[in-house]
Amino acid sequence: MTDAAVRPRIAVFDRGEGHGDALSILARQAGDIVRVDRLSDLLAREVDHAVAWVTPDEMAALARDLSGRPNAPPVTLMAGAAVTAHPQTRFIEALVLAKREWEATFDAILDPLAIVDASGIVRRSNLAFARALGKPIREVVARPFAELLGAPIGGKADPVARSLADSAPRTEEARYGTLRGVHQVTISPWRDEGGKLSGLVVLLKDLTEQKEHEQRLQQAARLADIGQLAAGVAHEINTPLASIALRAESLQKSALHPELAAVEAFKNFPRYLKTIEDETFRCKKIIRALLEFSSSRRPEVRPTDLNALAERAADLVGHQMRLKQVNLALRLDSGLGPVPVDDGQVRQVLLAFLMNALDATKPGGNIEVATGRRAGALVTLAVGDDGTGISAEVREKLFAPFFTTKPFGQGTGLGLAICHGIVASHGGTIEVESEVGRGTRFTVVLPAGAGASPG
Repeated sequence: MTDAAVRPRIAVFDRGEGHGDALSILARQAGDIVRVDRLSDLLAREVDHAVAWVTPDEMAALARDLSGRPNAPPVTLMAGAAVTAHPQTRFIEALVLAKREWEATFDAILDPLAIVDASGIVRRSNLAFARALGKPIREVVARPFAELLGAPIGGKADPVARSLADSAPRTEEARYGTLRGVHQVTISPWRDEGGKLSGLVVLLKDLTEQKEHEQRLQQAARLADIGQLAAGVAHEINTPLASIALRAESLQKSALHPELAAVEAFKNFPRYLKTIEDETFRCKKIIRALLEFSSSRRPEVRPTDLNALAERAADLVGHQMRLKQVNLALRLDSGLGPVPVDDGQVRQVLLAFLMNALDATKPGGNIEVATGRRAGALVTLAVGDDGTGISAEVREKLFAPFFTTKPFGQGTGLGLAICHGIVASHGGTIEVESEVGRGTRFTVVLPAGAGASPG
């Protein structure tokens, strides 16, 4: 089985006796006929099958040679044939055709599929399985399944290993280190005539896109519910907070009176009042974020130059980048036309990504802002860094309201939730690529609209 085609490669030794009809039959089913001049070369070629017209003595010698070559290809020997067509050639044709049809059917399955023997070794694989691993089939077959896919992420037991141990069929979800995303693993044991486990048929179905779609729907529902709750709570709390802040500010001025300052019991009052005022305004900042999060204001869409928007956002954070000694680069698509977006809202998203990237990047690190186009009338606006990266567990919660990895008091956990709402209201999506220790890339994908240049 090869990546290019399923037609087998056959080595032939016939001493040049002109078995024309036989060879033509083979050629109809073979992808390639390799003629060898010496019988000793027959087993030295990398082929799927070997055919030889030999004498009885040569057949015995070749059989002995085959016994010492466990990895030799299947061999068909036709002894004493000096005619133009050998009856057994039809049998070869049937075998080759059956093999071809079986492999074609196997490779027609779009999901990765492997046959694993009772010791966990991959004995057969379809092309989809090899492509999912990024390897040619010759590097997949005869390798341990556990070695190819690695241990499941998250500490869960490998369902394939469990089925090898208990001979039970199962269907489970798993994340493997060598495969992107979540896969549904369906395992079907197969047994010999005595009922003993011979191996497993393992089918992997990529659920990543389905899971992401489900998460987006759940996220949208959560955001809607929390938004309504947040709006009510914010309005109720905002008024008493304003009153507290006003009284604290007034008391601060009174606490500066010389007579009060001379009283020992009042010496900490100015500091305490300043703390009350600061914390009150911090609460009000959170309230403003809640109100913004719960706002259902539709974007005021107008044709916008995303490149110019990116340059303005870079200027706004440039000073902070230089203070931290972080390099900021722009990689903008000069052919990008106007895109219908709300300039202020998209700039807010971009600034949020840039500030998060700055927090995650060490001095001497790099941040990049890039624009581009995609097929299907889409444009992209991305922020990438080479900072600390985000773990898979954290990525699943990134856009959840009030979730933050920042220290207490340094973040509300609403920034990315607000960004998600803004991008969704534009009919777009946010893609996150990250690797711990290597960096993170947030990509906003938006409809290009009629004003964008074609990709």
